[in-house]
Amino acid sequence: MNVMEIYRSVQGEGTLMGVPTTFVRFFACNLRCSWCDTKYSWSVREGGTWESIPVQEVVSQVQALGARHVVLTGGEPTLQKELAQLARLLKEQGHHLTVETNTTIFPTAAVPLIDLWSLSPKLSSAGENYLRYPIIESFLEELRSDQQQWKFVIRDDADEQALKGLLTRYPAFAENHLPVILQPEGDSAVPDYSSSLEHLTQRVRDPFWDKYYVRVLPQLHVIIWGRRRWV
Repeated sequence: MNVMEIYRSVQGEGTLMGVPTTFVRFFACNLRCSWCDTKYSWSVREGGTWESIPVQEVVSQVQALGARHVVLTGGEPTLQKELAQLARLLKEQGHHLTVETNTTIFPTAAVPLIDLWSLSPKLSSAGENYLRYPIIESFLEELRSDQQQWKFVIRDDADEQALKGLLTRYPAFAENHLPVILQPEGDSAVPDYSSSLEHLTQRVRDPFWDKYYVRVLPQLHVIIWGRRRWV
C-alpha cells in the first residue's frame, strides 16, 4: 500500500470530531481540487513522499498507536487495491473504521466493512465537474443511514446552489436524516477562518435547510494547529 504517514491525533472533522484517532494517509488521488489542503498527498511537487508498505505492517503500526478509531484517508484511499483486506484485518482487531473519500469510486468489497463512510463530493469551486452521480447513488443505496455522513466544502454561492441541487435530486438525504456537514474552505476569500464559519452559518438560515440534518462544522485541527502536518 502506498502509505504517506501513520500517526495518532484527534478526528478533526464530521460527526466524530474530537475522538482520539489513528490516521493512515495514502498517497495518490484521482482529482485535482483547486482548494485541496493536502496537495502533498498526491503531488511530489508539493512535497509528497510515500512508502510501499505491506498490509500486515500497516496493521501493526496502527496497533502500536493504540487508538480504537482509525481513519483511512488520502489522497483517495479507495484507489488502494488492498483497502478491503486492510479493513478486514483492522476490524478483526476491534477497530472502528472511517474512510474519507471523494465519492468517485465505489469499492464494492470494502463497503460493508467500514463503520463510517465520510463522503465528500466536490462542488463547483473544486475547479472541474467532479460529481459522479452513479457513484453517489450507489453509496446512498448500499449504505445504512448510520454508516454515512456527507461532507461538503462551501466556498461560494455556486457551491451552495450545486449542493442544493444535489440534495433535491436525492430525497434520501431528507427522508433518512442523513448527516449533511457544511464546512468552510480555510483559504477562501473570506479573510479568516472564524469569519468563514460565520458566513456559512448565515447561509443555513435559509428555510431550504429545515428538512435536512445539516450541521455547520469547522476543521478542528485547523483551529488548533493551522496547516501543520502530523497533528
